[in-house]
Amino acid sequence: MFKKLKYSIENLLYKFQFGSELELKNFKFKANNFSGKKLNIIYLTQYDGSFSINNTYEPLKEFGTVFKFELDKDDDRKNWYQNKVQRNNEMLNFVDNTIRNHKIDVIVCYLSGFSTTPEVLKKIKSYNIFMINESLDDERKFISKKGKDGIYRGMKDICRFFDLSLTTSQSALVKYLVEGGKPMYKDYAGNEKIYKNLHLKKEYDVGFVGASYGIRDKYIQYLQDNGINVYAKGKGWQKGFAESDEMIEIFNKSKIVLGFSTVGKNDDIYILKGRDFEVPLTGSFYMTGHHEELKEYFDLGKDIETYNSKEDLLKKVKYYLENEEEREQIAKNGYEKCLKSYTVKKAYEKVFGYLGL
Repeated sequence: MFKKLKYSIENLLYKFQFGSELELKNFKFKANNFSGKKLNIIYLTQYDGSFSINNTYEPLKEFGTVFKFELDKDDDRKNWYQNKVQRNNEMLNFVDNTIRNHKIDVIVCYLSGFSTTPEVLKKIKSYNIFMINESLDDERKFISKKGKDGIYRGMKDICRFFDLSLTTSQSALVKYLVEGGKPMYKDYAGNEKIYKNLHLKKEYDVGFVGASYGIRDKYIQYLQDNGINVYAKGKGWQKGFAESDEMIEIFNKSKIVLGFSTVGKNDDIYILKGRDFEVPLTGSFYMTGHHEELKEYFDLGKDIETYNSKEDLLKKVKYYLENEEEREQIAKNGYEKCLKSYTVKKAYEKVFGYLGL
């Protein structure tokens, strides 16, 4: 409750500073004007985990040649500040050498104030090459806390250096504008070449892949206590971690794939998740916690299903397990919706077209 109040106050203060209301439609890409030409792309990231590899790096490779620099390959966050200056200097050298040897069309970043600094970005910006940044957790981390180097760990101190800041948080648009950024709302999407229908036999009533924290354990235990067969894998679960390929198999083998729309340990803060698009692309029935932004992407109850409490979840799980035809029709609708409108390649085509590429 405290964090929700904190973010609500933060949102109100930014709105007050900006002084006027924003219309989301003015910050959405309206058309796909990408030329289709092959691009040379520099990709700069803090750490490339499975999500960013599947939904950023791999899709970018479809557009041409990608020159990638990863600041912290070991994801050693505990010791990051000891290495931050050195690794950022190495990143600058990488950018400089790459630009000297190749004609670069765009620099795509997955960076934050935690991973880099205003000084570094100012130097990269001086090359006068389109530089865009993606940030997928601005709902609660646009500011975040100050790091050991005095720089806010979110986007607050660095967003002004990008030619385009892509956010999936509506509330963050005004924050970017106040801090001198140039935001656009990027639709969430999934990679249909990785998250796909394997046409496997359904073995689990309910499947879930993800770490055990927040309300997840309580909700899954409630289903199990009421006789539902739940197959859960991820950090903190008895069956352990699931690699990317196994995760997609679990989605395919589940009659119902369970999602959670809450953030971290906060049970009253809701955001869109990559899972909301990855699961439907596998052709599986998806049910996640209800929140309003889902309505901008899906016809709830027809493309995907949502729940409002653990009791509501149990009720709907039982209903859809007993009504296979309706369940499979919803899964089909969700698959077709995502394949038509919410794939990462289509999303990047809109971004690059917007930049005149």
